[in-house]
Amino acid sequence: MLTRPYLVLCFAMAMATMGIGMATPILPVYAKELGASGAAVGLTFSSFALTQVLISPFSGRMADQYGRKPFLILGLVTYVIAAAGWWLTSDVTSAILLRAFSGVGSALIFSLASAYIGDLAPEGQEGRFMGVFGVATFAGMGLGPLVAGVIRDQTDIDTVFLSMAILFAVSSAAVWLLLPRQARRADGGEAAIVPPAPWASILRNRVVQALFTVRTAFSFSMGASFSFVAIYLEEELLASATMVGVLLAGQQLTGGILQAPAGLLADRMSRRQLVMIGAILVAVGYLSIAMTEVYWIILLGFVLGVGVGSALINVAAQAIQVDVGRELGMATSMSLMSMAFAAGILLGSLGGGFVVEATSVAAVFGLASVAMLAGAGVFLALTREAPPAPAVAVGMSASEAHDNAAGN
Repeated sequence: MLTRPYLVLCFAMAMATMGIGMATPILPVYAKELGASGAAVGLTFSSFALTQVLISPFSGRMADQYGRKPFLILGLVTYVIAAAGWWLTSDVTSAILLRAFSGVGSALIFSLASAYIGDLAPEGQEGRFMGVFGVATFAGMGLGPLVAGVIRDQTDIDTVFLSMAILFAVSSAAVWLLLPRQARRADGGEAAIVPPAPWASILRNRVVQALFTVRTAFSFSMGASFSFVAIYLEEELLASATMVGVLLAGQQLTGGILQAPAGLLADRMSRRQLVMIGAILVAVGYLSIAMTEVYWIILLGFVLGVGVGSALINVAAQAIQVDVGRELGMATSMSLMSMAFAAGILLGSLGGGFVVEATSVAAVFGLASVAMLAGAGVFLALTREAPPAPAVAVGMSASEAHDNAAGN
């Protein structure tokens, strides 16, 4: 598994996601310092998602036709430009436009890096390959805010943006210089890039519909809850900033550490069942915030529920995506899930805001829980006739497993 292409992608994505993670806490503060209104501050965080929704389907399709590497480099360079722009700009409008521009990078790098990993994975080892790769991306995302905070405390925000640009540049150079244009599977076989299927065939595929639904529901619940969890803890529970940080870091680190073992499970158990178990854990974790005002119970619910559940959902769903991508187009399949994630973040943030205005902040976490369970229910119904199973569990190839399940 630890081939040069695999290690290069893990390193490049760790660098890139660290840069992206640095932007998350810094951009709203930066916009506020520039005199942005509340709505403008919100746009500096979320405007990338709209661009990502619009670009994702087309980026994956082009990568299935012309290869992953050129578009992956383009996505990373997009982030170099955005970070350099934030370093140079001094007005709110430019900051928002650059954030929207960075959505092009998000649409390209996450789906295409995942597609390349899917190309490398031998049949029956999809979960293992996606799980270990997930550790690299989670590590970068988790370290980013911490690194940004340290740099800002020691210097200033401009240095944070410059550091981000350097990270993205290093990532771009690693992919350009070290990543082969054509992937070879870790078992030595040539990874054939399947031409993308017609859109009608893709959209009619029940497994694609199921994955899109559960991915959207997962990110909807994240968008709704993560937009307000810090506010709720500090204003309702009088929690300190450190307590909020412990809760968020605990969830992120738990989800990251468990990516690899979750990948092993996804190659040995029913991936459909793992998605359902993960969804239930996530829903319980969010519900714990709505049902109690005891910080330690909320912390346990968030870490053991949302953290563990996120790892199971992400890895199992991505392993299923690899199987689907081998038939319909790997990058196209991954880019649709990128679109689903961005759409869920947007809708969840907006939906959570409406719920807060109509009821209370606590109700947002109930909404997140219900949305996760609803999405999981649709996933269960759509995959009932042909539940995706790992090849290793049934002793046959992934395509044979799919055909066998469809015939039962």
